[in-house]
Amino acid sequence: MKFCGNCGRSLPAAAAAVVPGETRQRNCVECGRPISWDASVCMYCGHDYRPKVKPGTEGQLLTGAILTLLGGVLGVALLTVSISFGHMSTSTEILAIISYACGGLGVIGGYMALARTHFPIAVLGAACAIFTPAFFFAIPGLILVSGSPARFKDYQRPDMPPRM
Repeated sequence: MKFCGNCGRSLPAAAAAVVPGETRQRNCVECGRPISWDASVCMYCGHDYRPKVKPGTEGQLLTGAILTLLGGVLGVALLTVSISFGHMSTSTEILAIISYACGGLGVIGGYMALARTHFPIAVLGAACAIFTPAFFFAIPGLILVSGSPARFKDYQRPDMPPRM
């Protein structure tokens, strides 16, 4: 083996004698040698099986982050205006407080998406921003943020081992 089957890094010459003991195997599409069924990189030729980010989708995460931020900020602003001008019942005030919290989470999620870190928090924030009066910004924001997990710095697919 010349390459690590998980991360694709070159292995020292001493590791070439190690034979993987997995029971489920497949053949590499490049060199034809048997490799582990869950290997991300062929250990012999280095062929990378990890998914590539689609070209032309660079702006999706940025657009989703901005829409999520807008949904959160405008949602809080619209709630503030509606509360200051109207008389609300107790149940409406409770809903407004919940919506305020969702707007705050939307701002946090939008910030996390802009920073490209903490994918689950970014998606949660985008989902929470839907429960504000500015939901019309948050819905496309949620779709765009949740559709670009590979763009996050710390995203790890559940079926892959942790990055080193």
